[in-house]
Amino acid sequence: MTGLAYGFGGTEHELHVMSWVSVVCFAVCAGILVSFLKRGSDILSPGRLFGFIWCLSIGLTELKFSALQHEWRIEGWVLLLTGVGAFLIGIFGAFVLNLDKRLVPISEMRQSLRREKVRERLLFLLICIAVAAYAISYLVIFLAKGWLPIFVVGTKTSRVEFNVIGFTVLLYSAGFIVFFTLLYTLLVPDQKRRKAVLIVLSVLTMGSYFLLLQRFQVIMAAVMCLTFLYYATHHIRVRTVVPLLMAVTGFFYWIMSLRLGSLVASYTYWVSKMTIPIDFAFITEPYMYIVTNMENFARSVHLLDHHTFGYFTFDFIVSITGLEGWSAQYFNIDRTPYITSYYNTYTAFWPFYRDFGVIGLAVVPLILGFVSGTLYYKMRIAPSIKSVTAYSVMVFVMLISFFVFPISFLWFQYNLLAMYWILRLTMVPSMGTPSTTSVGS
Repeated sequence: MTGLAYGFGGTEHELHVMSWVSVVCFAVCAGILVSFLKRGSDILSPGRLFGFIWCLSIGLTELKFSALQHEWRIEGWVLLLTGVGAFLIGIFGAFVLNLDKRLVPISEMRQSLRREKVRERLLFLLICIAVAAYAISYLVIFLAKGWLPIFVVGTKTSRVEFNVIGFTVLLYSAGFIVFFTLLYTLLVPDQKRRKAVLIVLSVLTMGSYFLLLQRFQVIMAAVMCLTFLYYATHHIRVRTVVPLLMAVTGFFYWIMSLRLGSLVASYTYWVSKMTIPIDFAFITEPYMYIVTNMENFARSVHLLDHHTFGYFTFDFIVSITGLEGWSAQYFNIDRTPYITSYYNTYTAFWPFYRDFGVIGLAVVPLILGFVSGTLYYKMRIAPSIKSVTAYSVMVFVMLISFFVFPISFLWFQYNLLAMYWILRLTMVPSMGTPSTTSVGS
């Protein structure tokens, strides 16, 4: 699919031709950004967020800046768009069901959320217990292994080996520790000493977590905190969000660089077989990290000759029952077949297709889209700390859907369960939801 031509100059690189797919996708992204200018628009509404993420990802993929990329078959396009379309239809279904409902404007949501009450002592105690459990698990695993992932980069030892059954899952408390520290800081009046204690504990927790070279919990905590701040406070502004997003992006890139050893931008440029001038080598890692997921998906769907009937979609059940290793060996399951280079993810839609074929690719995203839309409208119709927290989780899921399906992971389910019970135990039931006569957008 070719269309507009563009070049970088020089003689050692071929002239690139921008696909019409890229033109359309980038135009849609621009339209979504322009829609934010409308008074009262919600930049985190599910249709806008999911549509922007996927149009941007597909548009970048069709630029074909790497020789590792390939021209997709029609089958690959149809299946990928089936998953994307089903998710959007699910969101639209939730919109239709709530079409006659009045939405609370975000400005009123902020006032309503700040009036909610929390059981201060219990929340403080639960956060401290979570920090203690995290610290004990961290120490146990370190004593058992004798090393930290950051100190073995570039060696034959993999970071995934930093694992002791029964303790590793507690390390994933780092994300919700940070989130509830933010919630405590915003909702609890006074208590400056306890707030200071929790902030110090959160900083120490996240600082030690960086040494594990994990990234999902950091991104999840950042996304949930930003979403909560957006709906509950006036703190989210361009001057505050941009530096934070740059910091998170930098951390993400730093983790990838450490995992790959001492690779520099020029090395990743050659390994990725980039077709753009080496002057732009710095974009190699972020570009490949986005587009190779879709390349792997499009390459793999027509090569797959069997299905795994829930093994990947419900991976957390397989993990918690201890059947993951045994079943993978018994059924000869390869988790990363047909991959491109060392990039081994396939987008969130891959597990559904691998498990259930076209039916799974159509049905599961449809359900997830409907759930995302339902949580959003529940939050906008009857805003509460619980509903904002629930939707912030789905914002994270949608944001990284171009990459993986996090809901299937055991650590994700652990975080959901922990957040559910902490909110259930600490939030004081509301006496009622303030009525509104305004309709949000």
